[in-house]
Amino acid sequence: MKADDLLTARFRELAERSWQRDILQHTDFLGVSEQAAFHELAGSLAGARYILYGGHPEADRQMLIFLPSYLELPREGSPEAEGILSGMFSDLVACIRISPLNEKFSDALTHRDYLGALMNLGIQRDKTGDILTEGSRAWLYCSRDIAELVCRELTRVKHTSVSCEEVPPGEAEVRPKFQELSVNVASERLDAVLAAVYKLSRGAAAELIAGEKVFVDGRTAGKTGGTLREGARISVRGCGKFIYEGREKETRKGRLYIRARVFL
Repeated sequence: MKADDLLTARFRELAERSWQRDILQHTDFLGVSEQAAFHELAGSLAGARYILYGGHPEADRQMLIFLPSYLELPREGSPEAEGILSGMFSDLVACIRISPLNEKFSDALTHRDYLGALMNLGIQRDKTGDILTEGSRAWLYCSRDIAELVCRELTRVKHTSVSCEEVPPGEAEVRPKFQELSVNVASERLDAVLAAVYKLSRGAAAELIAGEKVFVDGRTAGKTGGTLREGARISVRGCGKFIYEGREKETRKGRLYIRARVFL
């Protein structure tokens, strides 16, 4: 059985168990492409209640959580939503602040350095979510069941001695930074959106897609790119990445204004 088929079967199994027993069920952390596989399946899971949650609103890596009937989610985008979600799922997702013991002699550490240190502890990638870095510190989102181990055993990253302390997920002092865009396009096709976001010609955008330099939800875009879904994450080699946020309005001549958040 192919890996995608195994993943789909796992999603169906968790959804069915949650519905039949009216209990919460969840995966470990999923990468963007695994989340895309779920989005392709989601429409066929009639009645399933779920949320993708990674500890903060802009998380790349997230758990898929199937919800029992009695668990009500806060209104999306409300000011209190992040705090409510971190409390609801505190048994699943932990946030750990990693700080150098002596900042003066700390290495310039990158995401790769922190991830490598975690892998050296024998921690599997699906147990870790996003790692957000700023200056000499990092915030690690991880499965609750490894939080104690990380705080106890992660004492060095590269050549830097570090300390680890669990903090509430909402208290992480760094977030991905975005530029909010509203641009005019002929359609929601990937090549049209790509051209508008990065100020390219449609031909140049098409060449990037044909050259397999464009990834939608972690997967190589097809020959034409297709129509984007709201929430899709697009990465372009040499340009950067952005989140497609859907239509804003349509003009009298049938053109569209669409919204996107471009990572800075």
